[in-house]
Amino acid sequence: MVFFSPLTFVYGQTDLSGRPVNTFSRSYGRTGVFLDAGLYRLDTEATANPAPQNQWQTTTLVYDFNGGYITDNHVYFGAQFSSRADNQISLNSAVGATSGLGAGIFSDRGFHFRAYYLFNSTFGNYGNGNGYKIDLGYMKNMTANFFLGVSLAHAQTTYRFNPTIVAFDSWIRRETYPSFSLGVIFN
Repeated sequence: MVFFSPLTFVYGQTDLSGRPVNTFSRSYGRTGVFLDAGLYRLDTEATANPAPQNQWQTTTLVYDFNGGYITDNHVYFGAQFSSRADNQISLNSAVGATSGLGAGIFSDRGFHFRAYYLFNSTFGNYGNGNGYKIDLGYMKNMTANFFLGVSLAHAQTTYRFNPTIVAFDSWIRRETYPSFSLGVIFN
């Protein structure tokens, strides 16, 4: 009769049968509080000749801060706060933020899926926004509790308030962007 210890899978290099265990992904199976932050940055520049004023530059920064709990069954429950800044040269700049609650799955192999309901979203003069966000990604252990990863996010937000536009009804913003992330699990 063979007995398997959960500690063998998490901390050992081989299981009881002598097979190697992938320690880079087994930490996802542990229960714990999981915190991670993602960063997306895009710089865009366009110029036209001969007029020197025909120049356009923009920088977009998105920071996603996630906090949640991963169960023994790999189910994730958590919250997200996202901050965004769009800076354009010779034009105006806009900043925004949103909050969300969500759930997801973290696999033994490091892949994850998270979906969030977004609320209280603002961007520039736009406010009273709500919508959804989906994150697909992969994270790999750098140590037993620290992770480095990449993800692809798709978000859609509908803003229903803008005091600067007469008879404003709504504005829908859709975006898809990649990001790099750093995470830590506490158990």
